[in-house]
Amino acid sequence: MTTTAPRGPAAARTITAMLPPAVVWAVVLILSPVLEYGLGRLAWWGAGAAFLLCLVPWAIVTWLDKRGDLHRGIKRLGLGPLMICTGVLMYGTLRAIQWLNGPLGLAAVIFAIYGGFALLLIFHRAGPDWTCMTYGGAAVILVLMAGMPGLIGAALLALGVWAQTALRPRRAGRFVVSALAGAAVCGGIYALLEQAVP
Repeated sequence: MTTTAPRGPAAARTITAMLPPAVVWAVVLILSPVLEYGLGRLAWWGAGAAFLLCLVPWAIVTWLDKRGDLHRGIKRLGLGPLMICTGVLMYGTLRAIQWLNGPLGLAAVIFAIYGGFALLLIFHRAGPDWTCMTYGGAAVILVLMAGMPGLIGAALLALGVWAQTALRPRRAGRFVVSALAGAAVCGGIYALLEQAVP
């Protein structure tokens, strides 16, 4: 007896719920120093970066959304302030890595995420999808970071793009282009920085 993978909106909703951008980037940030240096003293850098760059912005956005301030603020001010605040957290983390001789591979991941944010901010009127940009960028970074085992994560993230298109088929083209843009920008920045580090 053969079984087939679940298809349709129910499976797509489950995949989407399991793969929000904050979780995807947190996993990449945590894995970076572990894969580079093992489970030694530098491993905590990934957890700290994930806390500052993923959990803190998520908590702030969730809190503002529950109060109803988020939509009013974005409507009035745009996405700029949110991007700037996240950029400040990223900059602070990068400075801490520099001052305390932290893992340089982690810095490359942070620059890659910020490159994706910058692309989103510049082309926000064209409507790139941050979730699919995350899937594309993180997939490339995982393969570059982990080699063949990274392909498992990349395949899971490809399922994330499929889930987005299954839930909103009219935007399928936008989702695919966003994933490719994330792969090119985030993955490209990571690859260039990794090559530059001796």
